[in-house]
Amino acid sequence: MVIGETPRFNAVVRDAGGNEMAAAVTYTSSQPQVIEVDDEGVLTVKRLSAAGKPVVITASAGTQRDSLNVSTFGLEMALGTYVWNTQKPEDSPGLFMAVRYRPESGKTQASTFTVETPGSEQLSCPLFVDDTTGWCWWALPDATRFPNGEYQASLFQNGVTYTTRASLDTREGLLGFVAQPSVSTADRQVTFVGEPPAGTQRLFSYIKGPGVVGDQIRGDQADAVFANALPATLNVGSGVAANTYAAWITAMTGNLDSFAEVLPERLNASATYAGEVTLP
Repeated sequence: MVIGETPRFNAVVRDAGGNEMAAAVTYTSSQPQVIEVDDEGVLTVKRLSAAGKPVVITASAGTQRDSLNVSTFGLEMALGTYVWNTQKPEDSPGLFMAVRYRPESGKTQASTFTVETPGSEQLSCPLFVDDTTGWCWWALPDATRFPNGEYQASLFQNGVTYTTRASLDTREGLLGFVAQPSVSTADRQVTFVGEPPAGTQRLFSYIKGPGVVGDQIRGDQADAVFANALPATLNVGSGVAANTYAAWITAMTGNLDSFAEVLPERLNASATYAGEVTLP
């Protein structure tokens, strides 16, 4: 089922002879954060299901029950707060936003994620061809340009335009910072150290400086690495110039790049400055 659909699960109760019976039916979902089901059996598909972990929709009437396994596909979005440990005390928390896409089958086509914001901004990010999944995220420090409200994402794939919406109503519940952060180098290998804040599910450590923005996780331009814990080691790509760079560690409350887990609707992030590194 595709995110945003609201199909109805119709259960028919029959007796031992196969005759239809009038009976009250109760509907339940094993993962209501992914697919909700109401008392009438109407489903609301909200999130991408974890790979290999379908949602079980069950209809029960007395001692009788039947179930249906459902996996979801399409486009999802998560919003949350973004804070950084060098921001000024008067600065408001920024916005953290992520979009993810999974096709019903096969691989992706080259396309572009686009996001319309309540502040009349438009953001975009490429989706590459022949991926089995695709994702993109933005850490946006300017709360004025990216205010609370409803955000809408869209993506064109296989003749279909997928759209999804998410809202952020408050900038409370901030994620803390990495404690005792530090960074060290050995040739072009950078190691990030620290204690992640409570609630961290994924870490993104990167270097940033002249000509390097900290968004490449592979290839000769590699300047960032995902990890589940610290220390985390980045093998800097050969195409990254010798120079001095700032090292940062971003903690997230969801595992954005793994489709083996459900991404929460509220996705908070914090960025911690870990020091400078000099690459030969």
